[in-house]
Amino acid sequence: MPWSFWVSYLLKLGVVGALLAALYAAARALRRMRFFTRPGQRRIRVIETAVVSQHAAIYLLGVGTRCFLIGTAGASIATLAELAPADLQPAETSRD
Repeated sequence: MPWSFWVSYLLKLGVVGALLAALYAAARALRRMRFFTRPGQRRIRVIETAVVSQHAAIYLLGVGTRCFLIGTAGASIATLAELAPADLQPAETSRD
């Protein structure tokens, strides 16, 4: 095989490798940026999660200054309660 074949082959292989590296870097950057929204600017945040069974969980979500208790089971989602922010403060325990 002529020398030009191998040069062409290595050049093409280098271009494919560079494209794969660029796609990997772009995917990592998008994941880190969370689709151009910083964590402090997100409107919905998961405060706490409790797994009830293999297919059921309860989530405490914060939306702005409001808090919601959401239940999921299989493919269904239900709002269980809306909580006041004061309800989220840990109860003080007295040591007598």
